[in-house]
Amino acid sequence: MKLSLNGARLGAGNLNLMQFVDLAARHGFSGVDTGVGAAKQLVETLGDVSAANDYLLEKGVVLATFGLDVQWRNTAEAFSEGIAKLPVQAELMASLGCTRCLTWMLPSSDVPQDEWMARTVRRFTEVGTIFGDNGIRFGLEWVGPHHLRTGGANAAGPYETVTNIPTTLELIRSIGRDNIGLLVDSYHCYTTGAGEAEVAALTDAQIVHVHINDAPKGVGPAGAKDGERLLPGEGEIDLDGFLRGLKTAGYTGYIAAEVLAPQDLAPNAEEGADKVRTSLRNLGL
Repeated sequence: MKLSLNGARLGAGNLNLMQFVDLAARHGFSGVDTGVGAAKQLVETLGDVSAANDYLLEKGVVLATFGLDVQWRNTAEAFSEGIAKLPVQAELMASLGCTRCLTWMLPSSDVPQDEWMARTVRRFTEVGTIFGDNGIRFGLEWVGPHHLRTGGANAAGPYETVTNIPTTLELIRSIGRDNIGLLVDSYHCYTTGAGEAEVAALTDAQIVHVHINDAPKGVGPAGAKDGERLLPGEGEIDLDGFLRGLKTAGYTGYIAAEVLAPQDLAPNAEEGADKVRTSLRNLGL
């Protein structure tokens, strides 16, 4: 598995993509998780796509993933506006060698499950088709923490959507595109009871990207809140088992520490990146 640097709680919000790539290179990451806007700015700063690719090659860092810049959760008008821009965005990202895009799905909604499923399948089919035309894989992340589920303290609504690996794979089968797969996050595996065996049962073709992080000790899967994550190795998730599962699955892509926490990991991005790299090294990555 290859390492990508994710900006979550890194204190890197004031860095442009060139500076973020430099940071990743200094700390031994061969990829970065980024966004369409940042990539566009990189090209504009350096002059053209060719110059941007030369810069990335010089640094030995690739654009590993980017987030979906389409409002698929909202109104038809918002989705239409976003999907109209997606072909140009996909072409740009593909030209920069970034061939994996990600989005997340809450486990609850304010519309009934059948309606949510039909709408999501329809919209993700459009997204997946555009990405397929550009050689891009699309990763879907289920969200596991109990407080976000139907009946939870922070639920998005009274209706269930997708809540674990099986229901997310069912959604992907309904879409029917082979360039759509999973974003596998250790936190969401932990909070939905997916251990080493469940991860190992997947295949490399089913996994688009991986996030790794840890849960506070003593709270258990039911008490682990989404914004209270720890650096890998600081909590109680069986991350050795998680990594063994990925190895058995034959996963060959990138893995990034996404630590959604109440505070930044360190006083500055340099120290934050060092802490992330050290935590991954301690896990044998």
